[in-house]
Amino acid sequence: MMQQSSLLNRNLEPPTRAVVDIGPYDPMLPGPMRLRLDLAASGGAGGPRIVGAEVGLGYNYVGLEAHLRRKGVAWERAPLLVERLCAGCSQANLLAYAQAVEDMAGVVVPPRAAYLRLVLAETERVTSHLLNIAATVGLLGMPNREANLRDLRERIVHTVGEWQGARVQPGIIIPGGVGRDMDEEASRRVVLAVRAVERAVRSHTRAIIAGRDVAARLAGLGKIEAQEAAFAGLRGPVLRATGVAHDIRVSFPTGAYEDEAVTVVVQRTGDAYARLVVRLLECLESFRIIEQALDELPPGPIKARGNLEARLGGEGIGRVEGPRGELFCWVRGSVEKLEGLHLSAGSAPTLGILPALLKGNLDDLPLLLLSLDLCPACAER
Repeated sequence: MMQQSSLLNRNLEPPTRAVVDIGPYDPMLPGPMRLRLDLAASGGAGGPRIVGAEVGLGYNYVGLEAHLRRKGVAWERAPLLVERLCAGCSQANLLAYAQAVEDMAGVVVPPRAAYLRLVLAETERVTSHLLNIAATVGLLGMPNREANLRDLRERIVHTVGEWQGARVQPGIIIPGGVGRDMDEEASRRVVLAVRAVERAVRSHTRAIIAGRDVAARLAGLGKIEAQEAAFAGLRGPVLRATGVAHDIRVSFPTGAYEDEAVTVVVQRTGDAYARLVVRLLECLESFRIIEQALDELPPGPIKARGNLEARLGGEGIGRVEGPRGELFCWVRGSVEKLEGLHLSAGSAPTLGILPALLKGNLDDLPLLLLSLDLCPACAER
């Protein structure tokens, strides 16, 4: 009996290493993807630690770029495909594409259209950041704050949607300008909503930054050094949280950004807390930019004059600062159709260094993934 008992005890000892698969469809993940985690017992009171990780992608792949290389697509259909690649970055993707087509055709967008594009880009940045911030504070055990932040985001989405004619209006950004003008009443409603939401978000920002529990929980999590970030080609809030002040709106301004001064928000520590603070402060900066742009909205047409289609042919590029960082778009085509397209997503480089960042406590995994604000749909074309 003693020998049997000893044998049973040995068999019941917990393993020191294990491999766990998460995904491809899991609520914790930012999108369809697979994580294979190599776990090791911590040896103390803490839970298991991630000592190795593999990231599997391809579950969002739609083959758009490959299809265009083989068959092409009519110019009027291309914007509908581009804006559906990702719901959260649809305006940024479409703006980068429109700029690339305008570069190909040598078209200058009218000032009024450029300002309306700026409003669309900044409201998408705000709604994207607020969604990430709300989910983060929810995981940190602040359900009331999460609910309020989601309500504030919804107010912006609803107000801008009233102007567009729908929450997500296809074709609002078109090559050569925008597809819908904004009258004085719509402008007034957007400004009022932005001011009200800005006051509430500023209050949340003060409380979150002043809260020691938030800083203690997120400090040091997923830390990235500035040199590592630059070497990996990281972009957006993930890069600026390491102290690198790179923002396409300032480095390579186009359209109304040539007139509107943008303050680049940076933090130095490169961890999850720094990324949260960057997104909070960028929301406040975007509110200021939207309000100022609508106050200065110039009169005039909302589309470029002349027949843009007749000037198509060749190659063009577009660059915008999306919610997750720089979006680069390259197009090639003839007068008849678009024959080649490449969209480089803001969060694509972060996916490349994700296995190294995942190493650490398993309990930190949901917060780490949220702080990186990954978008597999943007990265897989």
